[in-house]
Amino acid sequence: MSEDYNIQGMKLHGASHYDIFPEITDELKEVHQRALAGSIISVDDDEFIRADGSIQYVRWEVRPWYLSSGDIGGIVIFSEDVSERMKAVKELQDNEEKYKTLFESNPDYTILIGLDGVILDVNSSAVKFTNRSKEEIIGRTYAELELFPKKDLNLLMESFADVLKGEIIGPFQNRLVSKEANISWVETQLVPIMKDGKVYSIMVIAEDITSKKKATDQLIKSINEKDLLLKEIHHRVKNNIQIISSLLNLQKQHVDSDEFVNILTESQNRIKSMAMIHEKLYHSGDLTRINFAEYIETLVSDLYSSYAISARQVTPVINVENVRFNIETAVPCGLIITELVSNSLKHAFPSGKKGTLTVALKTRTEWNELVISDDGVGFPEKFNLEDSKTLGLQLVNILLKQLDGKITLNQNHGTRFKIVFKELKYKKRI
Repeated sequence: MSEDYNIQGMKLHGASHYDIFPEITDELKEVHQRALAGSIISVDDDEFIRADGSIQYVRWEVRPWYLSSGDIGGIVIFSEDVSERMKAVKELQDNEEKYKTLFESNPDYTILIGLDGVILDVNSSAVKFTNRSKEEIIGRTYAELELFPKKDLNLLMESFADVLKGEIIGPFQNRLVSKEANISWVETQLVPIMKDGKVYSIMVIAEDITSKKKATDQLIKSINEKDLLLKEIHHRVKNNIQIISSLLNLQKQHVDSDEFVNILTESQNRIKSMAMIHEKLYHSGDLTRINFAEYIETLVSDLYSSYAISARQVTPVINVENVRFNIETAVPCGLIITELVSNSLKHAFPSGKKGTLTVALKTRTEWNELVISDDGVGFPEKFNLEDSKTLGLQLVNILLKQLDGKITLNQNHGTRFKIVFKELKYKKRI
């Protein structure tokens, strides 16, 4: 204690208190006189300037002491250094001030709720947003204020139960009702406020997303309308192509030449391969890409029917990976498959010869590999694919250029076409 008051080495016994501490003020001397008169005086956090100029906070009490006769013999001064406690209190006050500043300046509507559901505090954003004064809000519950539609209020109450476990809930979207019954959309987050490891209040923070939600809803509506329009376009294109196919079918009934019938049949198959793509897209959830594995199976089956080839005679083997192509790639690729499969079915198995027809498609990051093969009679020995005079194979070469693809022909044990190509990028037409 002598070090605290800088009195080490001083002769204290018999000395006057005021000589030892000449800095004692008249106010304190008056306190001493009151104690000598019988009063007890105490202060919890008095500020005391130490000899080195630093501030010390002291809790003190001055009371009289009595002689055995009952007369007052002097005073007793009790003191306790409470500087550390005052420092902690000041830090707490500073933190509370910072919290209040952040709470009040938060642009999002912020409400502090007690565990009983009663609102303890609101910031100015919440006051402005709900168009209610602080006095109208504080001390009441959400239900009393009718801030939310019933469905949204129930969701909020259910979420409070999880916040009481110490969990941060959200953000989630809900509606909020103003004093004038105007409904706004907000994105809400519930934050538990902890003290000594326990939740003692809940902070509700909400951002007004009404404009953003309206824009999002309008965008979704626009996308849905465009999807519907695109579906209708695919549907009409498919129907128009089918009309052309039907006209060709009628034309076949008035043609006597087998050669002309075959030409019309091949044209029909080409048209069907394109119509089928639009049909698949029409029924697909994705109007920009087609499930090509599913498309190939249907296409090959239709070609077997078109040429009246039984699967017992020529066994179809479809080995296609799950791949989706855009329409720019699907149409030329589908036409190539139509030409090469048709060629095998027409020429590879004469006189009812049995065999196998294989269609395989592998897809990689940079390229795709399409293989169409059969174990039939094959092409003539001096056949030149690039110099072919047949319309079907000429069309294959044209479509390959469109796909920027490469084709190789292997004639060992039948015929094997291998085509390597990349998926075409969408080209804006307007």
